[in-house]
Amino acid sequence: MLGTMLLLSAVLALSQFKASRAQAQIESYRTAHVVATEFSWVFQASAQALRRLELAAVGPVEDDLRTIGAIGDAVRDLPAGYQSSVYDAAGVLRYSSEASATSAEVSDGSYFARLRDGEELVISPQITKPVAGHDVFLVARRLDRNGIFAGAATIAIPQRTLNTLATALGLSDGSTIALISEDGMLISREPPVAPINLAGTPLFDMLKKTPNGTYDNLSPADGTRRIIGYWKLADWPVIAVAGISKTQAYSDVLQHWSTASLLLIPVIFFMGWLVRRLTQLMRVDEVRQHQLFSARDRGNFLLREIHHRVKNNLQTVMSLIRLEAISPDVKLRLASRIEAMVKVHEEMYHSDQFERVQLRPYLTRLVEGIAQSHDADVTLTLDIAPVEITGDRAMQLGLLINELVSNAYKHAFTERRGGQLEVRLSEPSPGRLELVVTDDGPGYMRDLNARHMGSRLVEAFASQLGGSVLSQTDGKVRVAVEFPRDFVA
Repeated sequence: MLGTMLLLSAVLALSQFKASRAQAQIESYRTAHVVATEFSWVFQASAQALRRLELAAVGPVEDDLRTIGAIGDAVRDLPAGYQSSVYDAAGVLRYSSEASATSAEVSDGSYFARLRDGEELVISPQITKPVAGHDVFLVARRLDRNGIFAGAATIAIPQRTLNTLATALGLSDGSTIALISEDGMLISREPPVAPINLAGTPLFDMLKKTPNGTYDNLSPADGTRRIIGYWKLADWPVIAVAGISKTQAYSDVLQHWSTASLLLIPVIFFMGWLVRRLTQLMRVDEVRQHQLFSARDRGNFLLREIHHRVKNNLQTVMSLIRLEAISPDVKLRLASRIEAMVKVHEEMYHSDQFERVQLRPYLTRLVEGIAQSHDADVTLTLDIAPVEITGDRAMQLGLLINELVSNAYKHAFTERRGGQLEVRLSEPSPGRLELVVTDDGPGYMRDLNARHMGSRLVEAFASQLGGSVLSQTDGKVRVAVEFPRDFVA
């Protein structure tokens, strides 16, 4: 009887340990996803600010002081504590949002060397700012002038951003969150440690199987064994990682059994039947709790995705309004741009797909809506391949198509009745998409319109998609943009 009771107690303890481990796996997985979602927005906002900063610094970086005000305006929407800087081709600081940064030289920095060697956008591991003395990691963009390397623009993200996020998530002592580059370098971690290369760790073996998940591992940074959750950022070469110490994960169970053993020993011979019954009830309860946890966390994930998408959309709207001089003659174009963003959310709500967007119904509704807003007898032909992409890239593509189709109506069909307009999206090769907009209008001189807002936005949206614009005028006006289906850093 005593042996049976001890065996049942061991089974019960094992069941509780398994339940605690499952809960820790869910918590680490959920936390990694929250970190990935938050920093997807941080990196996207930083990249947009750097793009505006590059457009602001139109003259030679080393001597064009007239652009300082424009540079400051380009990055004014970044969160407090984010520092922006501009360096010339020699790596010498020419502008900084930090008043105390009077001089600096970064030519020997690895991120600067990568930009100089041709990379367009680099996320650097954590460094210590020499003036302020606090740890940051950088999002850096290459600056070109007439195809020649002219310097670098950087956004410094404080390491304390991870600390603030960890506090908001209520992480306990012994838990960690981190950002790791696809090449294995540790970008930043809370609690902070010196940058290390993690390329040979089990994380990268797991990434070969799935872009997100959980596993157990001994931390190479501090030697603590943790339950690890990881999540690959969709549009960036970065992995978000969250670790929960096994000691912390099992602390409640250990404390419970330490106390219970003192009470159970005197009466263990009389509690066999109750232990057996409790074991059955706890197994049923474990299944129900696991189902509830999964349903709750899935709902939370989707809600966070929606909120962050809305936030990203508002950031984009703010950028567009800042670029445009609001007047009655541009209200229609602003409305159509905003409508392109709204329809992405509508497509998500209608399809219950919150992470990817089917392009055929989304683009069909978008183009037909633009056509209805113009008083022109135009034969519209749509040929959209049945492909899907992420919501952010679908929004960029929708804004690009909005500009191209609106330009066609403006230049090809304003002074005449009738005409033909074709919008085609195909997949010429695996992983590559091609957008072609063709009209039979008289065309317009590209050089004369290079400074018009529509042309600038077409170039900007194509660049965000990772593509370039090719225009042809030969009896018809044909504008083609080829770009990758997924983001290429």
